[in-house]
Amino acid sequence: MRKICEFEEEKKALRFWNFLKKNKVESSLENDEGAWILWVEEEENIDFASSAFEEFELNHDAPKFLSSTPDRRPNDSVEIEEPLLQKSRYKEHRLRDKWSTQNGRLGTVTFALIITCVFVYLPLGMATMFSSPGSPNEYWTSIHLTLKHGLQIAGSVWSPTDNKWINKNDWSDLLSGQFWRVITPVFLHGSLFHILFNMFWLFSLGRQIENRKGGKFFLTFVLILAVASNLSQFIFVHGNFLGMSGVVYGLFGYVFIKSKLDPGDGFGIDQANEFIMFGFFVACWLGWLGNIANAAHTGGLIVGLAWGWCSALRWNRGKR
Repeated sequence: MRKICEFEEEKKALRFWNFLKKNKVESSLENDEGAWILWVEEEENIDFASSAFEEFELNHDAPKFLSSTPDRRPNDSVEIEEPLLQKSRYKEHRLRDKWSTQNGRLGTVTFALIITCVFVYLPLGMATMFSSPGSPNEYWTSIHLTLKHGLQIAGSVWSPTDNKWINKNDWSDLLSGQFWRVITPVFLHGSLFHILFNMFWLFSLGRQIENRKGGKFFLTFVLILAVASNLSQFIFVHGNFLGMSGVVYGLFGYVFIKSKLDPGDGFGIDQANEFIMFGFFVACWLGWLGNIANAAHTGGLIVGLAWGWCSALRWNRGKR
């Protein structure tokens, strides 16, 4: 939901709202201390509404904005009577409540990403559960290794001499056409804590972005973050790595910047969670938490911050 404009006159607010309604743009009106604020609900309609408002400001009596029938009131607005004030006012829209409701919904893409990560981790979890040697352990370990070698960015080869799998540390698999490898490492996780940590933040941040920007935007954003974080780690550090952390830090960077520079878009993250994410980022770089893919975290965070900054800048300049 995005704030598009404000009106001092109810008549003009209704005229523009009806124009948007006629063009199948869902919007809401809020009365805030005498000002009529118009909000557009769907992200894909923002550009159209913003451009239309620029024209409306220049000439609100243009034929395209006039209707042969009286302007209707929003169906979800309620008139209230106040003895000392004018009768025609709208009940204030509780936008914060609406945003809270949006945050509570788990989007399809977010849900699909979480389920995919859980299913990919399941063989490792089962192998860990059946830790003693035997058939169940060998079965689940075999599935886990098949997934791991097929989804890591460089893959591995079996070394009979060392009697173990060796990371390739080269571009051979990618250059042979296995382009999915620049994305798929994000679905792999190395421990229960690893996947729980990433899934918590994917759930918390992902549903915000998907509910406000839509599934197509969110999926595209996640894929770009996956490529950026995975390539950052592989180019600067090499080796095979795994986890959704780079994507999570990209989502965090986007929400963090949008909440600071573009609060009208409805994103938010509390200070405690900001401290946790930045603190975890620093602790990883200092080596306090073991072998961590810090370059992936950094690559994802930079892309997320930059994307959020550009989005906020464009809106604040009136381009969105």
